[in-house]
Amino acid sequence: MRLIPRSQKAIAWTISGVLLAIALLLVAYAVAGGGLDDGDQLGTTVGFDEAQRPTGALGTDRWPEYGYDAQRTRANPDLDLPPPYRQAWKQDLGSLLEFPPVVNDGRLFVGTNKRRAYALDADTGEVLWWRKLTGRSAASPAIAGDLVLFTTINGYVEAMHQDDSQIAWRRDVGTSTESSPLIIGNRAYVGTLGGLVLCMDVRTGKLIWTARATGEVKSSLTQSGRQVIVGDYGGRITSFSAKTGRIRWRTTSPGRLLAGAGTFYGNPAVAYGRIYASNVNRRIISLNSRDGSIAWVRVVGDWAYSSPAVSDETVYVGSYDKKLYALDAVTGGVRWTFDAGERIAGSATVIGDLVWFSTIARRPSDGRTFALDARTGERVFTFPDGRYTPAVGIDGMLLLTGVRTVYGMKPTG
Repeated sequence: MRLIPRSQKAIAWTISGVLLAIALLLVAYAVAGGGLDDGDQLGTTVGFDEAQRPTGALGTDRWPEYGYDAQRTRANPDLDLPPPYRQAWKQDLGSLLEFPPVVNDGRLFVGTNKRRAYALDADTGEVLWWRKLTGRSAASPAIAGDLVLFTTINGYVEAMHQDDSQIAWRRDVGTSTESSPLIIGNRAYVGTLGGLVLCMDVRTGKLIWTARATGEVKSSLTQSGRQVIVGDYGGRITSFSAKTGRIRWRTTSPGRLLAGAGTFYGNPAVAYGRIYASNVNRRIISLNSRDGSIAWVRVVGDWAYSSPAVSDETVYVGSYDKKLYALDAVTGGVRWTFDAGERIAGSATVIGDLVWFSTIARRPSDGRTFALDARTGERVFTFPDGRYTPAVGIDGMLLLTGVRTVYGMKPTG
């Protein structure tokens, strides 16, 4: 047997090491540049149901949940509140407002980072009452009959009477929750950072069922027929039976090869027989609500924390790439984009013919709120305050949420 000299072995090992290093660099470059990435996937009309379009309400005095309705479409296309505006009132609540208020029967309800729940008069902005919460609020509350439900990062769901803030019940859910309650009939659904999905009786707080997601649940749940849908920090969207909590289907998000499935921070929206969701891994995805199969994928320029808004067969979603995207709800194709000049972390909202969103500036005082023509993306109105999710509306009054202030704006046209 002929032996290879040690010097030749050393050279061979050196060459092998260099080639391996080059291969690893090429793989890293491909992953970083998207080369090992399925990228955009255009959809078709298969499974798309025009009849299941978002519906609004004209002359309403209600905006009962985060995202307007149980489908979290973030849209009331029938409520027309165009500029110009007169500022009817403003109320500085003294602390960061991460999420907008909900509205019922002439009253606004909102939670703050200063552990307070507030009720404001919708016409005047007057504080009707406030109550100390068990922890900071990082979610919108929800209207449930004559109660309003708050969640806290200390791990509680608190139900208060809307008239006087008296506690109807309080439930310890074990770990922090940043999930805005979903109300379906006499049931409330929330997620926790412990990866649980909980269903509770609205009237008593009694636990009806508990299910487990594949990661932390910061998202709010969404209704799709007899299902409740949620995305999690494991990069998966799961459909649970609203009645029993049994898993109906579970879908893993597309992503870059070797980079994982990302994380879902914003809540899904349901319309047209589809589910629309944004992933921090830069993907906006659409699933068929029946079985969770992927309908389309759109890759944007940076992280997507923003929950989608859906109206008129268009999906509106913001990104850290400083753009608001208007995507075709059928195919995922880009209708238009708007460069806001700053990152977008909060969610868009459609009111009438306008789509509203805010920018998360490095200095909070530099944040802005924009209203765009929902069909063209043309800027219609700019407001000098805003950070996350800015707009809700009722008949005759636009309600804008700034960094720590709520504004009542009356159209004057």
